[in-house]
Amino acid sequence: MAYRATDDLQGYLKDAVLPRLKLMHKRELISHQGHKSRRITLTVRRRRRNLANIVFLGSTFDELVNNWIEEHVPNRSLCLYDEDRKTGERFTVRSSHRFNVPELLLPAASDINRVCDWLDNFPLQTVQRVFHIMFPATKDWGFAMLDDHGCDDENFKTFHWTDVNQDHPDIHDLSVVVACQPPWIMSDEFMQQFTQLRSLPEGTKRPLRGKERLWGKLWDTCAHNQTPFFILTSYQQWAFGMFSRGKVFPQARSGKEKFHNFTGWTTAFVSPVIDAQSRSPTVMHALLYWLGSALRAPGGFVQPVEVAEPVHNILSDDESELPIAKPEKVLEIAPSLSNWSGTSDEPASSAGAAGAVPLDVSDRGVDDPYGPDVLYKKSKDPTLTWEMIESWRKKLPAKRTENESFPSPTFATTVTLLPDLLDDSATSDTSDETVGVPCGHWLMSARR
Repeated sequence: MAYRATDDLQGYLKDAVLPRLKLMHKRELISHQGHKSRRITLTVRRRRRNLANIVFLGSTFDELVNNWIEEHVPNRSLCLYDEDRKTGERFTVRSSHRFNVPELLLPAASDINRVCDWLDNFPLQTVQRVFHIMFPATKDWGFAMLDDHGCDDENFKTFHWTDVNQDHPDIHDLSVVVACQPPWIMSDEFMQQFTQLRSLPEGTKRPLRGKERLWGKLWDTCAHNQTPFFILTSYQQWAFGMFSRGKVFPQARSGKEKFHNFTGWTTAFVSPVIDAQSRSPTVMHALLYWLGSALRAPGGFVQPVEVAEPVHNILSDDESELPIAKPEKVLEIAPSLSNWSGTSDEPASSAGAAGAVPLDVSDRGVDDPYGPDVLYKKSKDPTLTWEMIESWRKKLPAKRTENESFPSPTFATTVTLLPDLLDDSATSDTSDETVGVPCGHWLMSARR
């Protein structure tokens, strides 16, 4: 008996391994392997970056992914068709034989555009379908080819997981950049070297090495789009990362240069390399987890350490000297009243505090009849002190009853400026029963 993928999404994803990429066996493609990546360099903008710390997540990443999938992906029937009849979204990655997923055939890849076809039609389309089933409020989110803004890199393409109907800074912060280089450019060994880099040198005069140039390219792309989360892939190898969150503040032009203030972007986190045929976790597992983390779904990845984020002035077009701010006026420090060598028996005027307001202590404050002239003096008898405390406690307001409710605190939502995601009128072809996350989270706000 054949089952639909929606009958057991968790079981389907467990065996949903990407099909092996078919390459056109041309002599020029074969010659690319192993050394071509060193001859082709990426276009990296002239900017002052300060990626001082790259944190390798190691085996912790695999554990986080597996735990999130087990907790949030449903393992029961959702009574849905595998294909969305309105949008045409469907499952394209085949799983075990018990799931009836039609086979999709694509031509062999001879260039990066063909590799992107494999990337788009297999993992990205399937993950998009799963994500829309799990989180119906993201029905307007999808993968789109990202504009390279005049970049002439023929072997570097990017997709953007984002809201296709909105363009807002809050949307950018929740989006994900998916960068692709073909496997004959980005070899398995090079991918490992990329994840093992620990910092990107700033202001170095020597030419950047291949792995440093790739980090610079990702930094440029993510910072330009204000999208901290990124995914790097050759289709055969995958790495998942994020930059410490920051903001961009455009400034006025100075001549031909356009200045920007960047905060953040000084620390990056990167996962181990995951092979396309990996099973624990699979690429599909990691993709779901990383998209959910970017959208701040419950249990997703969060920045594990506090990162100090200095402000950097970054030039978009030139590397001329940065403007130096004028020193601020030195403040005059008033003399402290505590700088006094007298004793407690001396009058206040001896400390220069003759005009200071007297500090009164009483068992009722300074209200009548205990004004400033009627001060309370603590007794040396502990019994009298205890009686004074008890007398004060009896005059306190009555405690709240158990049934009396406290005013609810107001929390800022993650996406206060995303009206479509919070609109209860949103609909999809999914079931009415929520799965995966608590109903109060914005991802579950739309009706299924």
